[in-house]
Amino acid sequence: MDKKKIGINAGIIWNLLNDYQKWSITKLCKASGLSEKEVYTAIGWLARENKIEFDQPTDGSEQFYLVVEYYF
Repeated sequence: MDKKKIGINAGIIWNLLNDYQKWSITKLCKASGLSEKEVYTAIGWLARENKIEFDQPTDGSEQFYLVVEYYF
């Protein structure tokens, strides 16, 4: 996987996250059609750009959700 493909995948994930909802990794994979590895690399790209925030559910589950962090 090259940087260009990771950037394209980051755009796909960004567009999904743009609905102001919290998304699990599983849901992002399903909705985007990307593999888990591709989703995680896209998340890394977005995290490096400070465009996402990680939120752990209060039910004690191990699964993290992603939310868009907007800077105005």
